[in-house]
Amino acid sequence: MKAVLRYFILLAALLIPITFSSLKQRFPMVIGITLGVTIAYWGMYFWMKRRGKQQ
Repeated sequence: MKAVLRYFILLAALLIPITFSSLKQRFPMVIGITLGVTIAYWGMYFWMKRRGKQQ
């Protein structure tokens, strides 16, 4: 449950400034940030979890 909360806090910290910016083409940036954060965070989370079991 902590991992999901951290994920949403990180996602919000990166998306809120984009949402309130005056850029005209926000949608591609929002999708890119969402996909990037999702892949990076959950990839690292599962990698660290697997690495911890091996030691």
